[in-house]
Amino acid sequence: MKAERVLVVIEPDRETQPALDKVVLIADDADVEITLIASDYTDYLIEGYYFDAADLSRLKSDYLDERRTALEALAKPLRRKGHRVNTKAVWGHPGFQAVVNEVKEQKIDLVVSHTRKHGAFSRLSLTNDDWHLVRSCPVPLLLVKEKEWTADTVMLAAVDPKHARHKPLGLDHKILNVALAVGKMINNDAHVVHSYGQMPFAGVYPGDLEASHKAAFEELLADFDIPVDRQHLIEEAPEFGLKQIEKKLLPSIIVMGAISRNVLTEIFIGSTTEKVIDYMACDVLLVKPDA
Repeated sequence: MKAERVLVVIEPDRETQPALDKVVLIADDADVEITLIASDYTDYLIEGYYFDAADLSRLKSDYLDERRTALEALAKPLRRKGHRVNTKAVWGHPGFQAVVNEVKEQKIDLVVSHTRKHGAFSRLSLTNDDWHLVRSCPVPLLLVKEKEWTADTVMLAAVDPKHARHKPLGLDHKILNVALAVGKMINNDAHVVHSYGQMPFAGVYPGDLEASHKAAFEELLADFDIPVDRQHLIEEAPEFGLKQIEKKLLPSIIVMGAISRNVLTEIFIGSTTEKVIDYMACDVLLVKPDA
């Protein structure tokens, strides 16, 4: 995975910018062009009931000027350190769409955005821009939390070599390649985990199930130089198995696949990806299949 052009979603009203802080750690050891984007709006200017067209246009322009000033305040110290940093403030309603448009226009390699825990209703009603980004972002998406990266933590790649959750062929290889590449960027060793659970009434003996998953896991990893002590096979439903391995390894980032499913499946079943984003303390790097 290359990360020559990185788009960082900025929250101008926040005192801290976890997404930017972590991108700087990557940029310190790599030649990265950083774009800071504020895709923002304010409710009282959306409908414009209280303003005529000329006033509304001017007020929106003034609002974005304030956002540009905030972005430049973040960019200037980084430029003084030698980083290449661009800024862009756009009227974003919905905000995620402006981010996706910028990715396509600027040929961005990686999007980095801060995320926070969401309730089940928020996921159900799809009101959060980061959930929309998970579904819509065409390039790897790194969702960062408050936890800091340290030199002694690890990258964790979550794979599904049996494709039990309908992951397309080739996605596991992409996940592993991304995990190895980003781990090298931030000086973290890469571990790989396959967590599986038996479906109720599947009619498969536990011993046969374990042997089948072990064989698929080993076949996948034969293409990679990952030591055996960094390979983890867990007989547990993925959302629980990943939480177990997180407690053991304390990873900085987990890399996993994001697959678009139909809306009814997402609403009534949910997805491992969404559960992991909410319930794990580490950052989550989402990789999609090649188009």
